[in-house]
Amino acid sequence: MEYEELVALCGRLSYRDKFRLAQLLIQVARKEEERKNPDNREFIQSNLDEIEYVAERLLKSKPRKKAKLLNFIGAIFQFKGGISDNDKERIVTQLQSKKLLNIDKNGRVTYPD
Repeated sequence: MEYEELVALCGRLSYRDKFRLAQLLIQVARKEEERKNPDNREFIQSNLDEIEYVAERLLKSKPRKKAKLLNFIGAIFQFKGGISDNDKERIVTQLQSKKLLNIDKNGRVTYPD
């Protein structure tokens, strides 16, 4: 399939489907770049400002299940090109180590008072 054919087909999508497709393409391209250039990748866990930003937003929303928490973190980075599942897990681990949240064996998330 050629690029021009894809453009024509995309033109027939609803605006919501166009946004979903754009997000998917960004995520796929980012994962491909990570595979091809693992040394050039910027690791989120080393950037404390982003962890603090996630923590600040997280304490306002307070998702109660781990799956929702991971989805929430993904949504935060959606407009920055997306975030890998491994990076989401690293952020959760850092938030737990800072005692900003706890996750029990059933995937239930609790927040200290």
